[in-house]
Amino acid sequence: MAHRTISDEEFLGRALDLFRTYGYEGVSLSRLSEATGLEKASLYYRYPGGKEEIVMAVAARVVQGFEEHLFTALKAEGPPRKRVMAVAEQLRDFYCDGSKPCAINMLSIAGGGEDLKTMLRNVTQAWLKAFTEIARESGMSLSLARLRAEEAIVRIEGSLVVARALGDNAPFQRTLKLLPDLLTEA
Repeated sequence: MAHRTISDEEFLGRALDLFRTYGYEGVSLSRLSEATGLEKASLYYRYPGGKEEIVMAVAARVVQGFEEHLFTALKAEGPPRKRVMAVAEQLRDFYCDGSKPCAINMLSIAGGGEDLKTMLRNVTQAWLKAFTEIARESGMSLSLARLRAEEAIVRIEGSLVVARALGDNAPFQRTLKLLPDLLTEA
């Protein structure tokens, strides 16, 4: 029987979906094998550190996505409001219009090691910093900008939980629509 092959990108995408859905504890090598079509031996060949190495690769992919699509967009040229609107669209894509849970939230649930916790803390701090900087650039004081940045992240994350619980993406969609008002001065 021929061994199935899957690109690293496709593997990490499927693994991300699993970790987003089930959290660290809920994803087993059996579940990863089933979702990717790879035998457990193939998983260990690619990731000798097993599940911990796989989750770190998934988290690194999330961090890279935030850096490429959110942080870079916030530092681009143009008015702050337009950049925040562009980020809202990137978030809409990343969370599939609110139908996918937050990877940072699901990966931060108990179970992952210290390296994972550190990576998640760092990306959340970078997200907070990026939102604070755009709010400052729009004219807010440092304290107000920081407060608004925290509020924006809380609203995004919370709206994903509410959308998932209700089976209705409207809270997430409203949150993204209001994001430019929250992070920029009129």
